[in-house]
Amino acid sequence: MTANITKPPNRAREILKMVIEDFVRTAHPVASKRLKEEYSIELSAASIRNTLHSLEEVGLLGHIHTSSGRIPTDFGYRYYVDELLESKMASESMQQIAMDELAAASSNVERLFQITANSLAQLNRLFGFAILSANSQSKLTDLDLVKLSSGQVLLVVGFKSEKVKTVLLNLSMGIKDSLVEMVASILRERLVGLTVSEIIKTIGDRLRDQSLFDNEIIQVIIENVEDYFPISTEDEIFSSAKDQLWQHPEFSEPDDMQSMIATLDNSEAIRKSVNLSNESEGLTIAIGSENPDHSMQSCSVVTKSIVLGENSASFGVIGPTRMNYAEVLTALNLFSSTIDKLSHA
Repeated sequence: MTANITKPPNRAREILKMVIEDFVRTAHPVASKRLKEEYSIELSAASIRNTLHSLEEVGLLGHIHTSSGRIPTDFGYRYYVDELLESKMASESMQQIAMDELAAASSNVERLFQITANSLAQLNRLFGFAILSANSQSKLTDLDLVKLSSGQVLLVVGFKSEKVKTVLLNLSMGIKDSLVEMVASILRERLVGLTVSEIIKTIGDRLRDQSLFDNEIIQVIIENVEDYFPISTEDEIFSSAKDQLWQHPEFSEPDDMQSMIATLDNSEAIRKSVNLSNESEGLTIAIGSENPDHSMQSCSVVTKSIVLGENSASFGVIGPTRMNYAEVLTALNLFSSTIDKLSHA
């Protein structure tokens, strides 16, 4: 989707890079005079103007008014991201922030991704989000019963996706500690290693031959299995506050702000712009008109997709097309590698 600049390629590419990076920093259209003075280009003003004109002719630059400087088009940003963007190493302070904040939440996958969304927003001054894919195939990894009183038992179930669920069971009759342990052992033996959908479909048959099948705890769990082992049918979305976006001039007008609020409150619009796959890991950058949802076409959506245990997840940022793509990609790659390290710790 990138353009082929041939007159001359190096000069045009360098000037395009200068225009885009200057516009990202200042939010002001870039004129030939500024390029000449700010970057000490060893070209005449006429040559710079001609190069800007050629970049505009191939659709990489545009202008708001006839007499104004140039601004990047969506196509220009795409060429920049694909061909000109230089990767950056995360600073030591950014690495420490990522490790400290994510490590504190590594035992709880929901909290982990909420912190990821919040941190990405703060670091990049954009809107941060994370999406955890719906997954009925997550396997049960642990199960325990904790007696709280003679008539109350706490059911604790853990999944490979790192989700943990606790359920309070109210019993009509008292139960001995030793019997609670026996029931827990039976449940672990018959259910651990199964997926949620397998447990829901077969729990009765798997426990029917047990001598304690009629025990009240087992019967309560069988009768309420869909509540205690719920199948998630929708992706879970975690999002940051929107206040970081209001620092950008693109959203300074009340109408623009209200439109953006409505867009970001629409979870379906976010889903459409995120390439979430259960089988692939990678980076997706949708710039302006490339976004499938019309309400997102004034924005860029940059997403990192990962596999975490048996779950697919994506996280990223949404903001104006005039965003610092190098810094965003650095942050996303850092958070991806940090989450991977923590998941294998």
